[in-house]
Parts: sequence; structure tokens; C-alpha cells
Amino acid sequence: MRLKLFDSKRPFDVRKWPGYYGWTILVVGTIGMIAAVPGSPPGMSVFVDEMISSLELERGNFAIAYTLGTLLAGLCAPLAGRLVDQIGARPMGCLSFFGLGLSLIATGLLDRIYVGLSSYFGGAPLALALVFFAFFGMRLMGLSFAMTTCRSMVFRWFEGRRGIAAAINGTMISLSFSSAPLLLNGFVISIGWQQTWIIVGSVFAFGMTTLAYLFFRDSPEDCGVPVDPVKAESRAEIRTPALRDFSSSEAIRTRTFWIFVAGLALNGLIGTGISFHIVGLAASHELDRQTAVDVFLPAVIFQVATTFLLGAYTERIKLKYMLAMMVFAQGLTLLGALSFSDLGWRWCYIVGSGISWGAFSVLINVPWGRFFGRKHLGAINGWVTGATVVTSALGPLVFGVSYEVTKGYTTAILLCIVFCPIVFALSWIANNPQEAISPSKERT
Repeated sequence: MRLKLFDSKRPFDVRKWPGYYGWTILVVGTIGMIAAVPGSPPGMSVFVDEMISSLELERGNFAIAYTLGTLLAGLCAPLAGRLVDQIGARPMGCLSFFGLGLSLIATGLLDRIYVGLSSYFGGAPLALALVFFAFFGMRLMGLSFAMTTCRSMVFRWFEGRRGIAAAINGTMISLSFSSAPLLLNGFVISIGWQQTWIIVGSVFAFGMTTLAYLFFRDSPEDCGVPVDPVKAESRAEIRTPALRDFSSSEAIRTRTFWIFVAGLALNGLIGTGISFHIVGLAASHELDRQTAVDVFLPAVIFQVATTFLLGAYTERIKLKYMLAMMVFAQGLTLLGALSFSDLGWRWCYIVGSGISWGAFSVLINVPWGRFFGRKHLGAINGWVTGATVVTSALGPLVFGVSYEVTKGYTTAILLCIVFCPIVFALSWIANNPQEAISPSKERT
């Protein structure tokens, strides 16, 4: 039962909003998805060395704490999805952003907490525990809860123009995630990692919580407005319509669900592993910190271009082809990372990374409503988020362990390369489940 405080008509009735309110949902929901940036590997990459030094942790142990915190947060994502379906996106948004803000503020105080408690507990175990709880909090609230909530909410408001919404959403998310290291790096250099965490946390705890309460709405049906006002015949001409809603348990029993999740998860594993250790990877090739951070800016150009183009044409392209392209780009990323010191191969890394993350931005959002309907989108997104978070959490660990054991990242890169052709081959049989119940079997 939903509280009256979160009634869809408070503080205003969206039926009186000028134009289709889904576009407002797209804007505020996209802003909400940016909540995952601070705890993401690209965002974290500029904090790693400073936090390791302040907390007197080895790089491998730091990666383990990040991985375990992210793994536990990822396991909670299906719960977040079910809560979105049960209590609504609005209260979940408020809870997520306020909790995320507190987690980030606490992270900014870690070194003081460490000093204060070291006389009682002391040593690496204390630092490891503090980092674990900090990462668990920011990943749970930022990625598992906030991201699942916003993604489910946004794509419940779109049916016929889901591709256009995905293009806009994906482009903004791509810009945010890719430019975050440059922006946060400037703050870290200017005011220190502690103050940066505290300021960002305060923005989320107060600013984003207020935004969620004012503007978040669960679905068009909940507000008494029609969904995505596009003619039904126009939708039917460009792809197979969603003829029925799959429950989350039905969705996860399909082959297509797990093939797409495997591709997204592999991208998370590769992307998070390399991004988290990008400074260390550059150092292993005798390159400086600035050279490492500089790869993010050109990569964002390819990422944004890919996101926009795929999002704009997603209604006319079979999604399994996009999946195959993403996995191919992942392989290019890994080959570039193997020879990171060479400028040409470094550009292979930049191009591959940009294209794969651009495709990821579309494929993390679009398939589920198209394949399984909108009714249980929260629970389905919870499974998707959980699976991708859990596997992406292994990235920093795999690459961190590789460095600790071999003093380099080649072993981890070669291990990831093995999986690319497997998922690439499987992508060609990942067909839309709606085709099995559709009178037209040629569209997707």
C-alpha cells in the first residue's frame, strides 16, 4: 500500500502538465541514473591511489573490498526491482538518493574514522572493512536501487518511441560516465578526495531526494494518462509488438534473456576491470597518470555517437545485431589494452571502449520492455542490474589479482578475450521472445 504522501497527484497532477509527461520523466530519470557515476569504476579511478595511500591498503586488498561490496550490492538488485513494482518509483527514488548521499558523505570521512578507530582495532583489517562498507553503501543505493528505479520508471513511460528515449537517455548517461573521471579528477586535485566525496554526497542527499519527490511518477497508468501517444499501426510497422507481459520468473527462463545479460555482464567485467586500474595499467606501460585519464575524453566521442545512432535506429534494427557489435568492440578494447603503450593500439582501446559502452547504454535499457512488456519491468530490470553488477564487480578483482600475482594485467586481459567469441556466437540466436506468439515472425 502506497502512502498518500506519494500520491501521483501530489504536489501536482501530471494530467495538467503541458505536453506528454513522459519527456519530463526522461529528463529527471536520466539525471537520477547519473547517481551511479560516483561509485562506478570510471568515477572511482581518480580516487583509488589517494584512498589507498590514506588508508594504508595494498592495491589488491582495496580491489577486494570494492569487489565484495559491489557483489553484495548486486545481489540486492532483484529486491530493488520488486520494491519498484510494489511500492513505486517515487518512494524508492527518495530512499535511494538519500541513502546514497549518506554513503558518499561517510566515504569522505573514512580516513578520519580509520584514525579514530585504529587504536582499538588497527591495521589492514580495519581499513578493509571500512572500504567494504563504504563501497557496499554507495553501490547498493547508487547502482542497485537508484539505477534500477530510474531505468524501470523511464521505460515504463515509453512504448512507441522507446528508441528515441533510449537515444537521449543513453547519450546523456554516456557523457556523464565518460566525463566523470575528468571532472572528479579536477575536484580531487583542487580540494582533495575527502571533500569531493562529501560535496557530491550532499548534492544527492538533499538535491536529488527533493527532485525525486517532486517529479518522479511510477507509470502513465498510475497517473491516468495514455502511454507514449504514437499510433499503434506505426509501432507495428517497425518491430514486433509486445503482445503479452512476461513475469520476471518467465523472463529469466528464456534463452534470450541470459544471452543479452551475458553480453552486458562481459562488458561490465572488461570495462570496470580496466577503468578501475587504468592508472595502474598506464604505469605498467611506463605512462603517466595524465595519459591514463586522457583516454576517457576521446572515448566519450565514440561512446556518445554510438549511443545516439543505435538509440535512434533501435526500432529498425534487430537487437541481437547490436549485441554482436558490442561484443566485437569488447575484443578490440582488450587488444588495445594489451599494447597500451603503443599509440595506435591505445586508439584501438579508445574506439573499442567507446563503441562497446555506447552499445551497452542502449542494450541495458531497450530489450526488456520490447521482449517482455512493461508490467513487470521493475522486477526484470532488478535481475538485469543484479547480474551485471555482480559480474562487473569481478572486474577490479580479476585485474587486481592479476597485478598482484604477475605484476601486470596481461593475464586478466587474455582471460577476458577467451569469452568474447563465445558470447559473439550466441548473440546470433538471441531472438525476441514475442516472435513466438506474434503472427509475423520476420520482425523483431
